[in-house]
Amino acid sequence: MDPQEALSFLRRLRSRRDKEESAKPILEVEQGGSLSGVLLAGEVALLYGEAKVGKSRAAVALLGWPKRGKAEGKGEGERSAASSREDVARSSSWRVWAPRELRFYLYHATETRYAHLKKYAKALGAEDISENILPFNDVEELERALQAIQTLAEGRGAPALAVVDSLIKLVPPQQSENEAKVMDAVMARLKRAISPPEREPLVGLVVIHHAAKGNGGPRGSGAIAANADHIFRLEPRREGEEDWGLLLYERGRGDVWREVEEVLRVRVRGLRRAGPAPRETRESKRASKRARNSYIQKARERFGGRTFSEEELYRFLAGEGHPNPRNLINIWLWRKELARAENENGKLLFKEE
Repeated sequence: MDPQEALSFLRRLRSRRDKEESAKPILEVEQGGSLSGVLLAGEVALLYGEAKVGKSRAAVALLGWPKRGKAEGKGEGERSAASSREDVARSSSWRVWAPRELRFYLYHATETRYAHLKKYAKALGAEDISENILPFNDVEELERALQAIQTLAEGRGAPALAVVDSLIKLVPPQQSENEAKVMDAVMARLKRAISPPEREPLVGLVVIHHAAKGNGGPRGSGAIAANADHIFRLEPRREGEEDWGLLLYERGRGDVWREVEEVLRVRVRGLRRAGPAPRETRESKRASKRARNSYIQKARERFGGRTFSEEELYRFLAGEGHPNPRNLINIWLWRKELARAENENGKLLFKEE
């Protein structure tokens, strides 16, 4: 390689780096009065949750939120069209910057049906994205769809947001999501599709995936989570007689405060349950609550008023026999029974009872 060729090659690398650095934000969170970019163009986010928890509905809600390009804070008066009509979706701190005509839902026909997704969009006040709910048959067709979205985004000069339903449909036949090499290749293929060489990345992906049993993390090889830029977890919640899916920002490249980790709250069934819960269900919930209380009492006794690392707490809960310590820690943080100590490198501290 002669000197001129070497300089030209290094210039191309710098140009590619500069395009990456100037990637447009697609999903941002307001924290402390300022906006922090979470999902940028060219990045892949994983949205996982247990079966039937409402992942597709939450993804449609995310595409449709907020109605006017700005999230309404609580108590600001006017709410979104969906919230004022049915109270089916809530958000306070998060914003989606992709123009609504550049928000797409790409689904595999064996995962869901257009009729269901269109119904969700209507219920959530997002009828205008129904035309962008599109099927794909295989990975090659999905890649062509993402290339087409990239072209539209370039013409508009704005970023695009696409949901892919679901990750399992991108695994080649006779191969498994439990194989690290396979999932490394699948995730790399997605990244290449939204990061075309010598072009500005303008598409961000949210890929739907299933949870391992007990909602203990994304199902399959650890390579899936390792290759994702961001991870969102959908958890079931109950408020009175209503069932909600709570979409949480679990981890990723964004630096998101625990206070604003809730991305969206979506009513997953949309029907008010009539009558009291069955006795067996009530008994089970009481037993579950007693078990959770016993763990927090033991942890309070163990750590007292001092600070400690999340790993210390994880090991303690695992030693006490809890099946999913990480999930329990996240619940305590969400309920503000546990907090991160200031100026102590993210160490934890139990709040006073």
